[in-house]
This record gives sequence, C-alpha cells and structure tokens, in this order.
Amino acid sequence: MKHLYESFEEYLCGIALVVMTLVTFINVFSRKVSFINLSFTQELVTSLFVWVCCLAAAAAFKTDSHMGFSYLTDKLTGGVKRIHALLRCVLITANYAVWLIYGIGMVMRQYHYHMHTGVLELPIWIIGLAIPVSAVLSIVRLWQCHLNGGKAQIQE
Repeated sequence: MKHLYESFEEYLCGIALVVMTLVTFINVFSRKVSFINLSFTQELVTSLFVWVCCLAAAAAFKTDSHMGFSYLTDKLTGGVKRIHALLRCVLITANYAVWLIYGIGMVMRQYHYHMHTGVLELPIWIIGLAIPVSAVLSIVRLWQCHLNGGKAQIQE
C-alpha cells in the first residue's frame, strides 16, 4: 500500500499513456484499413493528455526533478540555501493555491452549466478536475520532498 501511495501519479500516468497509445493505434489502423475515422479517439486522447501533464507535474516534485536554472542556486550554501529552499516552496505553494482556488471555481462552473465534450458527451468537469487535483498533489509532493531533504518518500 505504501508503494502505491508513493507512486500514485506514475501509475495513473502509465495507465493513461497505455490507453492513449492503444486508442491512437486503433484509430490509425482503422483509417488505413477500413478508411473509417474514429473521431472520438482524438477527444479521448486529448482529455487524457491533460490528466497526464497535470499528474506528471506533481510526480516531478517527488524527486525535485523540475527543470530550472540552477547556476546561481548551486552556489548557495548553509543558511542561505535553506532559506532559498523554504522561500521556493512557499512561492510554489502560493502558485498552486491559486491554481486550486481558480480550478475549483472552473470545475464548479463546468458542472453547474452541464458542459459536455463535443463527440463523446463527457462532462467537461472531469477533465477540468485535473487542475485542482494536480494542485493538491503538487503541494503535497513538494512539501514531502522539502521536509525529507530532497526525497519525498514516506517514512515507515
């Protein structure tokens, strides 16, 4: 159970990527063999892509592997480095708090107005939910990483 919690984002991304690959393959195959375009596949793949991007961003915080310009920060030492790391976490948390607030508002509006996708008629709020979920997971993983000295692994 601990491993599932630690790798939650990776498992969901992996499942979504497999589904995206299979659906895209089936669409391409059906167009080349039977000349039938399965238009719903584009909508499904695009929707899953939103979820994969959001979950991958959260997963990157677990190992502090987000891209960044580290020329100056690599030169920091001691207390200055710790202050910088704390300030970085606070600013990222503030950014994701904005994502969370506006994301929840967006999902609530999408749900309230019964918005649906064009082809599959899926509720759009299911896709939009990726933003607040990603915000929560990113904040949790960011602070796990920071408090554990660069590794967001759960202590037994």
